[in-house]
Amino acid sequence: MDKLIKTLRGFSGNQIYLVEGARGLFVRKVGQISRNVERMTALHQLGYPVPKIYRHSDITLDMEYIHGLDIKTYLKSHQPNRLTQFIINTVEQLKSTSKTKDYREVYSQKLGEIDFSLLNFTAEDLIERLPSQYPQSNYVGDLTLENIIYTEDGFYLIDSATIEYDSWVFDIAKLRQDLDLGWFTRRSDLVLDVKTNYIKQQLLEQYPEAANDYIFILQLLRVYKHARPGTYEHTFLLEGINKLWK
Repeated sequence: MDKLIKTLRGFSGNQIYLVEGARGLFVRKVGQISRNVERMTALHQLGYPVPKIYRHSDITLDMEYIHGLDIKTYLKSHQPNRLTQFIINTVEQLKSTSKTKDYREVYSQKLGEIDFSLLNFTAEDLIERLPSQYPQSNYVGDLTLENIIYTEDGFYLIDSATIEYDSWVFDIAKLRQDLDLGWFTRRSDLVLDVKTNYIKQQLLEQYPEAANDYIFILQLLRVYKHARPGTYEHTFLLEGINKLWK
């Protein structure tokens, strides 16, 4: 009999639990999990450090529990060099398969799902300023500091997903929600700006394609879509996005 240990935090509408079963602790994700299964399987087959999938159904995914430090805790007591190198190594492996793709249809489709009424611009305004082409490649899909865990064996990517933004450039732009906006420390008193700025500087110097603030806004809107109006997260994102728009 599986035993619920605790509910874990998520922000995409899925429910995530830490569960104890016959094999020990594992993570159970309930909801729209097909994209997680697809991308985790692809990355595992390519040798990326992702959790093992134990079993899954249409709405439930049971996967390995990676016991380690979240990156907030890790950066409190560690310099960012090793984490930065892990991210760079990951991107280098991802971009080795790149080919050019036109993303204008993807922009139009995904931005059509978002309420722009409180934003300082429209979907059309944003599309006009977005580069139309980027290198399509292998990708993580939800590359954030919240989705990296540090263990004695190294770093793990814990929540990859198949998405339409299938490029390593969008992965780095997604990571900027933590490096630029501080999303991963939004409800804590931690001040990690020096360390996150170092990571950002190293990444954007090496990958200037991801320095474009409009693709950063594009990735922030993926989270904004799930934020309920009136909540702290909604206000946090709304102010951050509007401040970025120039």
